[in-house]
Amino acid sequence: MASSFLEIVESGHSRQNTDAILEAIKKTPTRIDELMQLFFSDNLRHCQRAAWPVGFLGEKYPELLEPYMSPMLSNLELPKHDAIVRNTLRTWHFMDIPEEIEGPIFDRCMKYLMDTNQATAIRMFSMVICSNLAMKYPELKEELIPIIEDYAPHGTVGFRSRAKRELIRLRK
Repeated sequence: MASSFLEIVESGHSRQNTDAILEAIKKTPTRIDELMQLFFSDNLRHCQRAAWPVGFLGEKYPELLEPYMSPMLSNLELPKHDAIVRNTLRTWHFMDIPEEIEGPIFDRCMKYLMDTNQATAIRMFSMVICSNLAMKYPELKEELIPIIEDYAPHGTVGFRSRAKRELIRLRK
């Protein structure tokens, strides 16, 4: 039998380990439960190392994460590590957000977007998620566009570049 995900994450934090977990889930999708238990774990190292494969799942196999959307949102209340926030948002920026949690996710992402103490990646993923929701609900554009305009000039080069792209998309 393949290694447990616990053994993999305890062996170190690497792209090789992330790829091994993703390959195992590709072969046996039900193993996502094993990964998500680590992602939601109280053990800082386990949740941090599980976060990277979770981040890639949103891009490669978003349908597997749909049942975990609400627990992932709850997990952001008191995240154990920035990796949890960053990879949760990375996942969501590839996914269609279920209607019942669109509002709470939009609100959470707006807070991250406006929090200049957050890591740039967290703020950029938040901007994209908010933009995606604003494309679905055009009335949100009136709230989002001025915020992006206010924060863009003070962000990193990458943040400013993403802000420019999102503003173009939102104004179409």
